[in-house]
Amino acid sequence: MLVHSSNARRSAGVGIPKGIALAATVLLVALLACLPAHEESGGIAPNGLGCPRFSASRALPVTVEALRADPMRYHGRLVRVRGAYVESFEMSALHPGPPVQDPWAADGVWVNGIPVTALPSEQAVELTGIVSAGQPAFPYGKGHLGQWPAELCVSSILPLAAPFSLLPAAL
Repeated sequence: MLVHSSNARRSAGVGIPKGIALAATVLLVALLACLPAHEESGGIAPNGLGCPRFSASRALPVTVEALRADPMRYHGRLVRVRGAYVESFEMSALHPGPPVQDPWAADGVWVNGIPVTALPSEQAVELTGIVSAGQPAFPYGKGHLGQWPAELCVSSILPLAAPFSLLPAAL
């Protein structure tokens, strides 16, 4: 008769308790998320969350208001848009402005691909990326709790000094 003791099972593994391994993993992820973003050709490099890289010079200049008014018009297109980027807990959005009156009013578009803590809150930026619009039957559905009409998967980030022209210059 073969008896398995708890000591025999522990010795077969690595010997690190699961709690310590989990804590180490969480700490590593937190440290990696807080790394400063590196600058790339005058802008901040996106964080690589699956957003494709494109040249900003090939993007269609558009305003935040135009994206909100008709997100399906820009769905799947590469655009260049200026506004105030707001990042906080459960928030990553581009709003008209600065200043931003109420970041939770969802008067902008949701943003993916900007490294955490890469920009100060309400930083004036020019973002280039691909637009993903909410479904026509259900106009919202992007971003946190699906409250945003469109999201922008960022391929380039250019911090701007405010005040700035809301419409990016066509190149």
